[in-house]
Amino acid sequence: MKICIFENGLVPDDLKPVHGSYPEMIMRWLSPSLPEAIFHSCSPVLGEPLPFPDTYDGYILSGSRHSSYDELLWMQPMRALLRQVKDINRPIFGICFGHQIMVDAFGGLTQKAKNGWGVGVQKYYSSLSSECFSTGAFVFHQDQVAILPPEAKVIGGSEHCPNGIIQYDFPALSVQFHPEFSREYVRELAVRYSGSTIPEVTCRSAINSLDEISVDSSPLAAYVTDFFRRWTEPSQVFRHSEGIFPATSTSVGRN
Repeated sequence: MKICIFENGLVPDDLKPVHGSYPEMIMRWLSPSLPEAIFHSCSPVLGEPLPFPDTYDGYILSGSRHSSYDELLWMQPMRALLRQVKDINRPIFGICFGHQIMVDAFGGLTQKAKNGWGVGVQKYYSSLSSECFSTGAFVFHQDQVAILPPEAKVIGGSEHCPNGIIQYDFPALSVQFHPEFSREYVRELAVRYSGSTIPEVTCRSAINSLDEISVDSSPLAAYVTDFFRRWTEPSQVFRHSEGIFPATSTSVGRN
């Protein structure tokens, strides 16, 4: 199983030696549950060309400091690619910014949240599995999904972010929170941006939540693993048994 992780944002340079890049964080989180996966990364935020939609068996979209409505040069090709990946039924999983740009690509709307930043640990609820959300979830965002795409439904969220987990009528799933983050990384971000980018009172509350609420992202990793296996294994068996491999797409091309 080949999975491409899109790097839509960059870890601060001084934190990267300890915490790694966002694709590396995602691989650390997901690999124990999905050992058969071969992960590749592509960095649209650094100007790397996007793959053709049928290059990989599945796709994961990382978070970002950017907003999906910023309309940077790489965002419109990303939306086009997501629609083409949908058309060929390859699974997509989005995290934070990934959650938001998926909504935008499929006909919904993301905007700055009226209730402000969500930082630290929040309690999420979901119909996915009681085990997935028996603890808190790491959050770090100021944008939220405001209008759902036609083929989407909300299957979870938090008091602060009601549209926090979205499932589609095609193989796509996304979450507003960060299952790949560590407690230490969220703490360092909260301290770094306190009083500048984010109000000090918000960051103080976030740091308190890190000390008070437990987080276990491994049950969600198991669920996401099942999601990828469910949507990739039948197609892989078919392609291998029939000697058929994905044709090169010409509709998106590369940036």
